[in-house]
Amino acid sequence: MEQVEMMTMDELHLREQAHDLRSIDEHELLTNFAFENRMVQGADKDGNYVVKKPSDIVNYTKIRKKITGENTDDEAKVSHLKELSDRAKRAREEALQELKKGGN
Repeated sequence: MEQVEMMTMDELHLREQAHDLRSIDEHELLTNFAFENRMVQGADKDGNYVVKKPSDIVNYTKIRKKITGENTDDEAKVSHLKELSDRAKRAREEALQELKKGGN
């Protein structure tokens, strides 16, 4: 037979408080879901839906990639262009230094 541990009154109060807080969090989540559902179904004056796809609300793929450290396509392009710009700047500086050496 399993032995049952006794809880102190403080532990019981803490567990009840945690249960109440978890319940409130669940209700808040449902309320937020209902609000977002209403917003997604909104339409403009012509009757067209304002939100056409889930990524119009939140781009979870981009968020996941940011969390995991993966670069998105846009970030990769920016990084590549920055690298090219830095290389061009270094080449220009080297060329100027060569001209200064040859000019003296």
